[in-house]
Amino acid sequence: MRSIQRLRFLASPYLLSRFTPNSLPFTSSSFPHALIEPTTSTIAATSLTQEELTQINLLIPRLCSSNHLKEVANLITTAFLTNPSLESISVSIFIHRLSLEPDLTQPMYFLNRLKYTPKTQSFLLPICKMLVPLYFRNREATKGLKIFHWVSRPDFPCPVDYGLCAILVNGFCKNDMVVEGLKVLRMMVVGELKVGGEVRMWVYRSLLREARIKEAQELNEALKCVENGEKGNEEVVALLDNIISNWIE
Repeated sequence: MRSIQRLRFLASPYLLSRFTPNSLPFTSSSFPHALIEPTTSTIAATSLTQEELTQINLLIPRLCSSNHLKEVANLITTAFLTNPSLESISVSIFIHRLSLEPDLTQPMYFLNRLKYTPKTQSFLLPICKMLVPLYFRNREATKGLKIFHWVSRPDFPCPVDYGLCAILVNGFCKNDMVVEGLKVLRMMVVGELKVGGEVRMWVYRSLLREARIKEAQELNEALKCVENGEKGNEEVVALLDNIISNWIE
């Protein structure tokens, strides 16, 4: 009973205020109407029980199927305040549903909720790494590009890691957006992230496909030198800037 009462907070102000009983994808008795909202600090200080997690995970697909995406975003953001493991919540169901949206309105609503809620910012990069590959798989690379621009902004609260950069470079190269892949590579080098052989070869092969043989060879050798400690990042950045500017011109 206590678990049900605590779960009411997660659902009440965000999920039920705009619903009518007939529109709910579950019975109106699932969550009582007399709801009491504890403070955010109270929720953040306690962990969700297995029963509460189970109920949240049952609720997420039902709300997704009835197109209540903002409500799911609010529910998950609030649940994240308790710092659960990402695997314990059915986030992948929601992310897959977001990837099917015709534009980025709903995905960005969720991402910005996480961004502007300090206690949930640690989930931002994992969520992006779940969402972006779906756009590339769905041949919607321009949406992946918009996410890249968003995480590249100065106000993005987390340092972008190798995992997300690798996803972006691979996706752009496979979708013939080589310049965008080079820009991600530049961000990696500037951020002193280890590029590694895998990313280096994706870029190298993409440049060869574009008949940019000289640039491919020069960049590949420069990146190898950085890996071996024989050359500084500044030289690679200058080389990338030259390739990108010549390409755009």
